[in-house]
This record gives sequence, structure tokens and C-alpha cells, in this order.
Amino acid sequence: MIVACLRGPRAWFPAFAAASYYGSIFPSVQNLLLAARAVGLGAALITLPLWSTWHARRILGLPRSVTPCAVIPLGWPMGRYGPTTRRPVEDVVSIDRYGNRAWKATAGSAG
Repeated sequence: MIVACLRGPRAWFPAFAAASYYGSIFPSVQNLLLAARAVGLGAALITLPLWSTWHARRILGLPRSVTPCAVIPLGWPMGRYGPTTRRPVEDVVSIDRYGNRAWKATAGSAG
């Protein structure tokens, strides 16, 4: 288990300050998840165990100046870890507004 934490004062107001505070840690967690996958480890980002930061701090022995933000269980999967399956980007990304998939051929088009 890895617990990603932030150190320093927490900014709750305005709302974008709080979002920036917590949002700054997630790119590093994403890199950890990608690195884990690259070496065949299973990993996921979860936050449910941190709904009570007071309890999390107490269990982990963290000072008040350190805020736990994410838990990443990490380990070798049981059995075979198969290939990933993803929908093509043109099926999930819109241009300018939701549902506008300008580069995707429609049923009656030639290309």
C-alpha cells in the first residue's frame, strides 16, 4: 500500500485553491500507476479509506501538517495479467461540444 500525501497548509477557500491543492498530487499518482503497469504490477487509485483524514492520520502516524490524499494498493496480480482493451480515441473524444466526433466516418459517408 502506498499512501500519497501532501505537506503544507490546506487551502479551502476559494474552491479552486482546494482543487489545485489536491489536484497537484494526482499526476504523480498517475505516473506511479503507469509505471506499475509497465512492470506487470496491479495498482489502483482509491480514496474511500481516507474519508476520515483524522483516522488516517492517526493510523499512519502523520502530523497535522500532512494530508493523506490517495491510497494505491500495489501488487502482483493472481494469474495472468492480460492486455489492456481500450476503445479507440475517436469513440470517446468530442471536438468543441459533446458528441461532435468530426473525424469519425458516419454510416452514409465514404470515408
